[in-house]
Amino acid sequence: MKLLSYFAFIVLAIFAGQQQASAHAIWLESSASGTKGQAQDVRIFYGEYATAELEKTTDWYSDLRSLEVIVLAPDQSETKLSLSDKGDHLLATFTPDQDGAYLIYTSHPTKDLGGKTRYEFTSQIPVQVGKSATIANGKLPYQLLAPTKALKKGQKVALSLSKAGKPLVDQDVLVMSSSGWSKTYKTDSQGVALVDALWAGNYVAEFGHSEEVTGTWHGQEYQATWQGITTSFVVK
Repeated sequence: MKLLSYFAFIVLAIFAGQQQASAHAIWLESSASGTKGQAQDVRIFYGEYATAELEKTTDWYSDLRSLEVIVLAPDQSETKLSLSDKGDHLLATFTPDQDGAYLIYTSHPTKDLGGKTRYEFTSQIPVQVGKSATIANGKLPYQLLAPTKALKKGQKVALSLSKAGKPLVDQDVLVMSSSGWSKTYKTDSQGVALVDALWAGNYVAEFGHSEEVTGTWHGQEYQATWQGITTSFVVK
């Protein structure tokens, strides 16, 4: 099944002396299941997913085109994927060589600040190969993961949220469907948010975290940082 990892964010950029808001996102697409020895594609898009608005790669914000896509294998080895520019998205291919859970991810702090805020955008997709029950444990601090199993309308979907391997309790996770529906869920004592799969289609989950911290980034002073992570799942 197709799995989208949709990373929503708001960036503030200054053009011609005026501050303008741009509500766009980065997301990844791949198959949630893979076959050992069989290549599968990974696509990276930027734009407005909900309205099917895809920006040409030449129009991507800041230095987003220089992002890296990594595949974390079940044995915890990492492979950086080669990206080719397809005009409205970037394309990569990887071939699983072992059974277990893979994690495809990108994490990119943009060169330009949004106002006085430094943004770092992370997007993840788990891919299951074979019948191994191994869990895809990423090396990034924040993890927001959806199940890779086939999901049906009417089910509850368990989204897990953690930081440094520890559950994040009583945190807001925003869930959006391709039908335009959205709802905020709280994580429980295990860092799990049980989400209602009311309709068939794509669902996007998002978690964000802000801190007041000062520093200098590419010669620009910032007063806050924002970290976020998204994943998604498909309901049949």
